[in-house]
Amino acid sequence: MVLTIDETELRDALECVRTELLQAEHVLCTDFSFDLAEPNYVRALSAIRGAAGYECNFERLLLTLFRTKEVSEEPLAYLMHKLRWEGVRQELEKDRRALEYPILHARPIDRILEAYDDRWENREFYQHL
Repeated sequence: MVLTIDETELRDALECVRTELLQAEHVLCTDFSFDLAEPNYVRALSAIRGAAGYECNFERLLLTLFRTKEVSEEPLAYLMHKLRWEGVRQELEKDRRALEYPILHARPIDRILEAYDDRWENREFYQHL
């Protein structure tokens, strides 16, 4: 049985994910620590899973945060390693193809795409993967 949530609960879940990822980004930029950022990722995942059926809303949020450079590739890589959303993968592949100089500018996108693999190299830095 899938439970539905109302518009306010969805908005709250989206804001929770946004806040957690921005806090994680702050940790990454100040403490340079993947493991200290992981609790933020876990809370973001919990909010996403609590709003089942609204994947497209979260995909849009995550891609916007990344494309506007509010968050780096690491938070998205972690989440995509867990969630494996094809919509995000397809959008990132489209972004990569649109780059004029992918060899110079595609590395952040490639790092997220690499996280779709079970053998993702950053996996070793986290406890909850």
